[in-house]
Amino acid sequence: MKADRIAIWAIVAFCLTGISFHPIAAEDKRLVTAETDHLAPLERFIGHWAVDGKWSDGNELHARTVYEWGVGKKIITAKTFVKDKDKEYQRYEGVLAWHPKKKSLYEISFSCEGAISEVIVENKDKDTLLIGYTPFENDQPSNVRQSLHFKDKDTFTWTVLLKDGDEWKKLIEADWKRQAK
Repeated sequence: MKADRIAIWAIVAFCLTGISFHPIAAEDKRLVTAETDHLAPLERFIGHWAVDGKWSDGNELHARTVYEWGVGKKIITAKTFVKDKDKEYQRYEGVLAWHPKKKSLYEISFSCEGAISEVIVENKDKDTLLIGYTPFENDQPSNVRQSLHFKDKDTFTWTVLLKDGDEWKKLIEADWKRQAK
């Protein structure tokens, strides 16, 4: 008798799961169109990337980032690892998504020190993204700006500027290259 009740509850749970998820999946497919696929400009990042460059102070940078689709292809997750001598550590973890209230792409990034940043990601043109040029909060402009310009599907130039007084100084300009897994 107890086994029968367990089997019935299992069937009920399976049916309820099927009922609740199938209409949502069908609705999602209908809603994703060219006009609503807001993450399309970021899709080219999916994969493994590496950079070897030099900061403006002469220090070398050796890093890699892994971009992956998140929940229902509604977000992209990013994990950045930096090489320090012969060791590698995770420096950042971020989420890229569409912000419905701001009507823009944005990124939330967390550093290994605990810092959190929220930035707007803008399409300058079909091959260039601007990060931090438009303040996430109007009263708090960013002191860091990044430009990502795709040279081709496997290479993009990353430029980082830092506000120093009234001027913007270049911290780094380096090419990220797509890597095999």
